[in-house]
Amino acid sequence: MIHKFELPEYSLKINWQPFRCELITRDDQRPVWQWQAVRFRTGSDGWQALEMAEIISSDGSDCRATLISANQAEIALEISLQPHGIDFTLQSPPSTDCEEWLAVDFAAQPAEHYFGFGERFDKLDQRGEQIELWVKNKAVGTETYIPIPFFFSSAGYGLHIDTVVRCIARMATPDDPQVVSIRNAAPDLKFTLIPGRTPKEILAHYSAIAGRPLQLPDWVLGPWKSLDWQVADQAGVNEDISKQHELNLPVTVKILDARWEVAYHTFEFDPNKFPDPEGMIARLHANGSRLVVWISPWMAVGNGDDPDDAFYECVERGYLVKNSAGEVYIHSLANNPMLVGACIDFTNPAAVAWWQDNLRQLVKLGVDGFNVDFGEQIPADAVFYDGRTGREMHNEYPRLYNQLTYEVAQEGQPGVLLSRSGWHGSQAFSAIWAGDQSSDFADTSGLRSVIIAGQSAGLSGFPYWGSDIGGYFGNPSDEVYVRWAQLGAFSPIMMVHGAGRREPWTFSPQTLDIYRRYAQLHTDLFPYIQAYAAVAAQTGLPIMRAMPLEFPDDPAAWSEENQHQYCFGAELIVAPLYYGFSRERWVYLPAGGWRDFWTGELIPGDQTVTRPAEIDTIPVLVRAGSIIPWLDPSPETLLPATAAGVRSAGDDLRIDIYPGADGEFQLADETNFSWRETDQILSISNSPRARQVSVRRVGFEAAPGKVFCDGQPIPTHPGSLNGEADYVRFQVDDRKYELRWESQNDE
Repeated sequence: MIHKFELPEYSLKINWQPFRCELITRDDQRPVWQWQAVRFRTGSDGWQALEMAEIISSDGSDCRATLISANQAEIALEISLQPHGIDFTLQSPPSTDCEEWLAVDFAAQPAEHYFGFGERFDKLDQRGEQIELWVKNKAVGTETYIPIPFFFSSAGYGLHIDTVVRCIARMATPDDPQVVSIRNAAPDLKFTLIPGRTPKEILAHYSAIAGRPLQLPDWVLGPWKSLDWQVADQAGVNEDISKQHELNLPVTVKILDARWEVAYHTFEFDPNKFPDPEGMIARLHANGSRLVVWISPWMAVGNGDDPDDAFYECVERGYLVKNSAGEVYIHSLANNPMLVGACIDFTNPAAVAWWQDNLRQLVKLGVDGFNVDFGEQIPADAVFYDGRTGREMHNEYPRLYNQLTYEVAQEGQPGVLLSRSGWHGSQAFSAIWAGDQSSDFADTSGLRSVIIAGQSAGLSGFPYWGSDIGGYFGNPSDEVYVRWAQLGAFSPIMMVHGAGRREPWTFSPQTLDIYRRYAQLHTDLFPYIQAYAAVAAQTGLPIMRAMPLEFPDDPAAWSEENQHQYCFGAELIVAPLYYGFSRERWVYLPAGGWRDFWTGELIPGDQTVTRPAEIDTIPVLVRAGSIIPWLDPSPETLLPATAAGVRSAGDDLRIDIYPGADGEFQLADETNFSWRETDQILSISNSPRARQVSVRRVGFEAAPGKVFCDGQPIPTHPGSLNGEADYVRFQVDDRKYELRWESQNDE
């Protein structure tokens, strides 16, 4: 017996005897996805298949059935068509023995690729891998702080596994290359099949399920700088402020890492280190910086000379997670096994109120956001206030931690969360960073691993991402620091952070100069990054984009050989150097015209090219026809500043055109730019404010241009506000403007 559901572009066919389910396209009958088997396992038996089915009810959009095994075990199945996809729910009847694991097996097509599964550090395509969806305090190989129960396939579908317990995904592993098997450690399993013609369509649907973040405050997109937590104090913060201004180093966010408090967690600045926190925060704000402070979701006890009063207060009030005997669950908390304590029980309303009240006091003091660390440590046998166990809460805990902290950060002026751990649903609350890497080019734990992490996080619904420039553990060489800074400049969040020497001025003069250049580039590129941050808030699409997201029809975009390059927005391909002692880098260019970001050199696509990569250069290619907006002139901060001599960002722009094709770009404020290649005309319209715009064609000789407003000529001026001579500058407002060039000669 066969049952069929008709969707606008797909047909879902269900064969009940034996059970099979298949999704095909309606226009060309192309197979997209095939569900081959349902299996369960109890403690006493091995895996058993449920091969037969009986229909209970069905209508045009819903179906209920019972799946039956050879020994007459039963599992209920519900199928429901939803706007975001097709929901499938499997549930064991309460009267039967409790199944320990429930599995669904899908067909793996030859050469099918699987991307997603959260922030991964090993590779993008997870075909051939067994993935454990279990939050861990690790960022190496297949282990991650942020596993996400979602993937999408090159066959044209995505799959969200709606679970919080331990789940294993076997993705066409070498011993079973024709099968994708999802195995959930529970007697029930719900998943959503998300069909889509493109990865962008699939990801947009998934992000609507998971939750999309609000657009971040603008200041988050400027450079970040922390201090080594082992020595950080108010004098160090003041030195940073002065040194960065003296050396002309842009910065918009200051992070205070661990140990700013009296103890974990008093939520009070240590007066020995920070005698005047209000004055320090006021000085940061006056210099155009915001303050983000480190927090963690646990209370430590017996930590050296730290007072334990706050810990025992939480014990007395019942705010901490317990063990099965009803006692506070003491366990290791962090990377140091000697640091012990207990996690805060965020299912206890009183504990939540205490947590949020303490955070509110910091916000009132002037703190602008929270560096939300850890959250991976819940033991599986822990017991929570609401009766759930660590088995049920281990993955869910970081999401709850993110959400409750985010709620406070959004009270008053919007703040920010920068989180390390997460689960499905954390996407709506957190910007994230890659955690703790080694300060080197190590294949599994250094710079290479975060190039993968940023892309895979974006493919899992996290558009706002950054990593520690120079890595976290160890002291980076000048070369490692420079190459990481170049990656950071072309990341949504550019952040200097780590345990040890990270100040740019402690490296060689050349390294300091290169860092300054890329920190300024990242700051100046704010209008471009902000535009894609607005897209992310609306659609869930990331700013840092893996190649298949932009070029899904190009087989080479899915290739493992090209996984260490990515698109930054839709216009740029960025190819970081993640290895030492080399001054060139190959880059794959999809079909079409491309130009060198730095020189404007025209390069044909559909080939792999070798690009120069001297120590001060990261290879970046631009689609022909692209329009890239920059701030003009270059500021020190994205925020208003009252301190003398600090240059704040304004509304004026530089516009770089990379000719070779027609192009369009829209700013976050909905100002529109349009380039007509044949006529060499740039049109500008809908600017919500009066501003000066300086324009050039990159790779072309400087040439005078004529500007018309509503058909009438208007005055122009040579040069940008930054003093660059190859720009033509003029004033715009909400009317329509056209810039027409007299010369069309390439340099």
